Amino acid sequence: MKIVIIEDEYFSAEKLSFLLHQIDPSIEVLAILPSVESGLAWFRNNPEPDLIFSDVQLEDKESFELFRQLPIGAPIIYTTAFDHYALQAFKQNSVDYLLKPVDPDELRAALKKYEHQAYRMQQKGLSSRPEPAREAFKERFLVKKGNGLAVIKTTEIAYFKSEQKLTFLVTFDNQRYVIEPTLDQITEQVDAKQFNRISRSRLVSLDCIRKINPHFNGRLKLELHPPETEEVFVSRERVQAFKDWLNL
Repeated sequence: MKIVIIEDEYFSAEKLSFLLHQIDPSIEVLAILPSVESGLAWFRNNPEPDLIFSDVQLEDKESFELFRQLPIGAPIIYTTAFDHYALQAFKQNSVDYLLKPVDPDELRAALKKYEHQAYRMQQKGLSSRPEPAREAFKERFLVKKGNGLAVIKTTEIAYFKSEQKLTFLVTFDNQRYVIEPTLDQITEQVDAKQFNRISRSRLVSLDCIRKINPHFNGRLKLELHPPETEEVFVSRERVQAFKDWLNL
């Protein structure tokens, strides 16, 4: 397995490299990159590794900037001293999120998780079943606006919700429209990688989630943008599917 470590702390990078070789002596660390600038230079001139280990705060910028600037397809395991980057990390091509100091057992579990996902992707690639075309997903909704009609692109939509037998579409700039399709129908029409049915009454976009908090009775409490007046929860029976969705 070929690995790149993105880390600006020399001893942290050396310790991670040591632990990786203890777990699997066949692992080859191709490079240790301390900054976004060095990362951009390396990835532009070298083949992608099998796996990336990345801290978030680097010498110059956050590592998220590197992955925004370059379309890197290799999966990422984040290693950082801060837990508040977790949601942003999962929006990247993230396999796992480890807090420093990295625990060897957690590192071993993260590698197993990567291997499992890699195997699943390999099996998926061997399957003769075609992937659904991107055009199959609904890209716009027609809504009533004043005395006329307006077209809302799906990329402008923060979430859908049902309330008092009506279905509402809510945009990122907090425009709210009543629409005809039911939440069940919309769930089948939009891209499941971008939208998740967190409860019977709500379907949310990945980009509208600002914070995730554990809550009583196994539920998760979400903070959304635009914010809602009432509390928003992932229902208990949907929590595992929601976590899996974040980690696609």
